Amino acid sequence: MKSYKYILMSALAAFSLSATAQDFDSDPTLNIDNKEKQVKFTVGARFMADAAYYHTSFTPLQSGAAITDARIRTSMSYGENWYFYADFGFGNGKFSQKNIYLQYSTKGDDFTHAIKAGYYNDPAGSMARQTSLGSYHFISRAGMSNAIGAGRALGVTYKAYNDNLFLYQGIFTENQYNKIDAGFNGLTVAGRWLYRDITGNDKWHVGASARFAHLGGGETMVTKGSSVLKKTFSMGQTLETFVDEDEQFVGCELPWANNVIDLGAEALYLNNKFFARAEYKHRIVTKERDSYKIYIAQQDNIDGWGDIELWENANKIKTNHFNGAYVEAGYQIFGGGYKYDKHDAVLKGNDGKALEVVARFNYTALNNLTEGEYFNAGRGNYYAAGWMEDWPGTGATSVGGGDIYSTTVGVNYSFNKYAQVMLNYTWHNLKKDFLPYDKNFHQVQARVQFTF
Repeated sequence: MKSYKYILMSALAAFSLSATAQDFDSDPTLNIDNKEKQVKFTVGARFMADAAYYHTSFTPLQSGAAITDARIRTSMSYGENWYFYADFGFGNGKFSQKNIYLQYSTKGDDFTHAIKAGYYNDPAGSMARQTSLGSYHFISRAGMSNAIGAGRALGVTYKAYNDNLFLYQGIFTENQYNKIDAGFNGLTVAGRWLYRDITGNDKWHVGASARFAHLGGGETMVTKGSSVLKKTFSMGQTLETFVDEDEQFVGCELPWANNVIDLGAEALYLNNKFFARAEYKHRIVTKERDSYKIYIAQQDNIDGWGDIELWENANKIKTNHFNGAYVEAGYQIFGGGYKYDKHDAVLKGNDGKALEVVARFNYTALNNLTEGEYFNAGRGNYYAAGWMEDWPGTGATSVGGGDIYSTTVGVNYSFNKYAQVMLNYTWHNLKKDFLPYDKNFHQVQARVQFTF
């Protein structure tokens, strides 16, 4: 017991920076190293406070300030191969489950191999989603990565990488707590595969990602003694801000969704003073519905139709397509230079005193409109016939989730490896039939961040 207390007190006094743990934005300050038991325990934390001013053409956003992220992060490694990480958030006054997983890794002659199980980022989510927000060079990730890129999920993955190849794939479940109203917990398979050269001063990678998710959970619609499972898929993004996280401007719900297919491409280049990265995502959402049961249930009321083909023509469903892309660049005026994270294949954050300027253009397309259909703003509906016709349905298949073009410029200053301030200006241009008067959004944001 005395030896353990001595080790703990020594670690607290020394604040060793020798160890490097995964998922920390910088080397964790507190390391407790028990060499006798081959155990190393680390503790870190992160705090972010944002202030934002918004100017809009019609619908107002709430300017102000907020604690946007506050979290405690811990890890434990055993020997050379075992690693456990747990991350818990308290931002916005709410507890939230972040990454928590167990990993076994080994280094061979040609590749480093890692098997991970737990709750963490889907490998095909997007390059932006793989990068910790504390290491990101903008106040928010690109909007399309939140609208189309997948986030955390419960699953197991296998990763193999070296200086030239990065191969990362896995299988996940639809809901990490299996809390679904009806149906079953769906399954997802996903992967991210890169070719790269990270041995010289100029580092780069190019690659692709793919994801297939079969949705299982939904709600039960009871019709004349029988039931129909209705699965709905939602997607959307904020206006690249955390002070007012309103998603009404870019977002949609897709009833009768069955499968979600994501295809992506990405590229990253960096040297000591400059970085550029870009990513494209295409999402396909397929639909499935037991039309016959619903049709039969409507035959004993005024909306009944004598032919199922007529009913299906008035209540159409179709496969939807969405896409998005962004390009980002940064130049470090002074500092220690940009660095590449070979384990996660992303750009690291600023490490030490630094000043940089950054710029980004993002495009998110959640409009999937059918040619010839008519939108009535008063009713908020699309109509297939070119005029208003409600009985028994509009016959329209258009999705008006919104197309948005976002341009951001920013400057970031790191006092040291722990403290940073950020300033961003963003202009958004929106095209959405449901909000015809909302066109332009201007926002100025600032952040104070402390990480250890």
